[in-house]
Amino acid sequence: MRYKNVYALFRERVAQMRDRPAFWERGPTGWTSIGWAEWERDAHRFAWALLAEGLTPGAAVCILAGNAPVWPTSDVGTIIAGGVSVGIYPTSSAEQCRYIIDHSDAEFVVVDTVAQAEKIMRVRHELPKLKGIVAVDEEAARRFALVAYREFLQQGEAARARVEAEQRRRASEAHADETAIIVYTSGTTGLPKGACLSHRYIINSVESLRATIPIYDWDVTFSYLPYCHVAERISGLYNRLYAGTAAHFVTDVSKLDEYMTEVRPTVFASLPRFFEKIYARIQSDLARDTERERAAFHEALKLGHQVASLRRARQQIPIELQREYERRARPVLARVHDYFGGRLRLATSGGAPLPVEIGEFFDACGITILQAYGLTENVCVAFNRPDHYKFDAVGPPMPGCEVRIAEDGEIMVRSEMMFSGYYKEPERTAEVVRDGWLLTGDLGELDADGFLRITGRKKELIVTSTGKKIAPSFIENLLKSEPLISQAFVYGEGRSYLVALLTLNRAEAERRARSSGIAFKEFAELITRPEIEAMVRRAVEQVNARVSSTEQIKRFLILDRDFEIERDELTPTLKLRRETIARHFADRLKQIYGE
Repeated sequence: MRYKNVYALFRERVAQMRDRPAFWERGPTGWTSIGWAEWERDAHRFAWALLAEGLTPGAAVCILAGNAPVWPTSDVGTIIAGGVSVGIYPTSSAEQCRYIIDHSDAEFVVVDTVAQAEKIMRVRHELPKLKGIVAVDEEAARRFALVAYREFLQQGEAARARVEAEQRRRASEAHADETAIIVYTSGTTGLPKGACLSHRYIINSVESLRATIPIYDWDVTFSYLPYCHVAERISGLYNRLYAGTAAHFVTDVSKLDEYMTEVRPTVFASLPRFFEKIYARIQSDLARDTERERAAFHEALKLGHQVASLRRARQQIPIELQREYERRARPVLARVHDYFGGRLRLATSGGAPLPVEIGEFFDACGITILQAYGLTENVCVAFNRPDHYKFDAVGPPMPGCEVRIAEDGEIMVRSEMMFSGYYKEPERTAEVVRDGWLLTGDLGELDADGFLRITGRKKELIVTSTGKKIAPSFIENLLKSEPLISQAFVYGEGRSYLVALLTLNRAEAERRARSSGIAFKEFAELITRPEIEAMVRRAVEQVNARVSSTEQIKRFLILDRDFEIERDELTPTLKLRRETIARHFADRLKQIYGE
């Protein structure tokens, strides 16, 4: 571990990068930069203001905001004031915000918009420990009599002479094992838990990432995944801090495609659903090409698959094949690179399995998407490598992390990157840490090459009426490997067979309808067409052919909408809340079972 705490890392990197951009914001006239020196100045001003307002050492500061300069400034500012930074998902309800603020014993909250301020004000009377609420939006500050963020920074500058010595003492003396941030797990059941992550956790995790898939100060990146999620916090914010890499903030994800062509990133970390959407766009665009153009693309793709499969197998590519690929395939497949801006060198995916078909398609086009696996309690567990990867696995263990599989199939982890425990919940901590090993709750296996495969979730096992235990997430991920299927929910607790609720990828369904000559006016009409149901049935049958008879889906129903975060059917990280879905669609499930 090169640095003893986050402050030491921050000061050294700012000294090296002072005159260069740290962040980019998109405004009406284009992208404008925020320099490292400005980040350092405002982070210290924020810290001084916290101290001037009486921040208790080790107290929490909650950040309820989207991806914008206020997030890293408040986050690092809190840490260098001797506080603990806590993120709240922007999609959280007022009650969810209240729970996290109260449970973390937060003394301050930062909000960005009027809507977020309204949430906090609705529950303000239930938060007696709060000393202040800071609002970025000045209209929100005026409407609710809050401190404006700009004014708060000015207050910090005015208090500098009085509090700077204390700030530097707290920051420089922070021990590696002290909690720097608390990340609340989204939780598929029950209330979220606050995982305490130390300076040691942060720095060791970043150093493990750098030994696996390093990024550099010349790389071009986006920041659009929520900072309150551990992946964007560690592999995004702190990893970029360590490398000196600038980030382009994306406040409106619907504009990400547009920004791809403007920014032309070299590194892109995302979720499987984004890559699936790009794949659907490519297929839709190909459908509009001439027959000759489509034939040329598929011929080039065939060559790309040959080259990529040899590369994955770490075998020598024959010179003749390589020459043919360079001459006939690379120029044609270049159009796929354009969807990412044309200069992508590193793409990663996490949070859920990437469908093998999607991974192999992009790999054949020269864009290798590396899957990873981690969890809030230990974010760096396994990662595919640029020169050693598979699409049906999440990769070998990362540097500094040990992985073993328990007798019941549970994945166990031990490393210097483990969390310190759940805040104020020693009993729940003891449930997941045994003899220095973290019990992940995930089921998996290590193959002959040392690659980790995730096969299910231990707590989500379905027990059928015959006593068989089945991991639904494994079957759901197989179903979602069909691009037509957007979401899948497998059910069968106490039943004699499994059924599934499925939702469709709208873009892919409409593309197939057009190419098959299926007439429709509305999407709601399309999903009822027997031709579409037949396509889904074939996908289900293909999955059934890959699993045991007890794991097969006997019946399914296509829903007219996706599962939604706002309805509490998905966590903020898009994991299924199984009990909620079963409750919301109880009538549909009875319908499938003929009740």
